[in-house]
Amino acid sequence: MAEVGRVSIRLPSNIKQGDVIRVRSLVIHPMELVQRDKQGNLIQKSYNFIHAMLVSYNGKEVMRVETTQAVSQNPIFTFPLKVERPGKLTVTFSDTTGKTYEGNAEIKFS
Repeated sequence: MAEVGRVSIRLPSNIKQGDVIRVRSLVIHPMELVQRDKQGNLIQKSYNFIHAMLVSYNGKEVMRVETTQAVSQNPIFTFPLKVERPGKLTVTFSDTTGKTYEGNAEIKFS
């Protein structure tokens, strides 16, 4: 398995000022599921899954997402972003163990 916590961000190859682009971000993570026994009782275990994603563009928060354990292993998140100027895009994921994983991409106009 690839390195847990590695974040990759994919941007379109041609970006112009004012475009609404499609950003795709992947985080390598096992996304352990909450499980129950036959009686419906929670099986005690230290569950580990991504529960939050924060997106910032040029230092300003543009999106915050909360997830549940129902998201698949190595999740990919796709979202629109309107780009008004070149700059840094940062996507940060947080898991239930308190770890954070961050990826960055430079937005450049063509």
